[in-house]
Amino acid sequence: MKIASRILFVIACVIAASSVLLAAYVAHMGEGLSPSALKSVQSALQMQQIHVLAMLGVCAIAMLHKTSQVLLLSAVLFLLGLFMFSLNICLIHLGGITVFKALTPYGGMAFIAAWLSLAVWAVKR
Repeated sequence: MKIASRILFVIACVIAASSVLLAAYVAHMGEGLSPSALKSVQSALQMQQIHVLAMLGVCAIAMLHKTSQVLLLSAVLFLLGLFMFSLNICLIHLGGITVFKALTPYGGMAFIAAWLSLAVWAVKR
C-alpha cells in the first residue's frame, strides 16, 4: 500500500503542475473562448487545484502513517474526480473533445465520495 501511495503522490504532483500550465495557457491564450467557456475552464482549474492538494495530503498521510484501504480509496476517488471532472471540462472547452462529456457529473460525485471516505478514515482512526 505504501508504494501505491507514493505512485499516487507522484501522479498528483504531475496533475498539480499541469494545472499551473493550463491556468497560464488560459490566462494568456483564452481570449478565443466564450465567456461561459472561460468561466467553466477557470472553475475546473480551481477545482483541480483544490482537489489535487487534497489528494497530495491524503497520500502524504498514507505514507507517514499506517496505510489503510480507506485512505487509498480516498486518493483514488480524488484521482478519478480529477480526470472525470476537471480534465474533462478542459478537454471539452480547450480541445473540443466531447466523447467523455457524460462522465463529468460522475467526477463531481467522485470528489464528494473522496471527501466522505476521508471523513470515515478520520472517524475510524
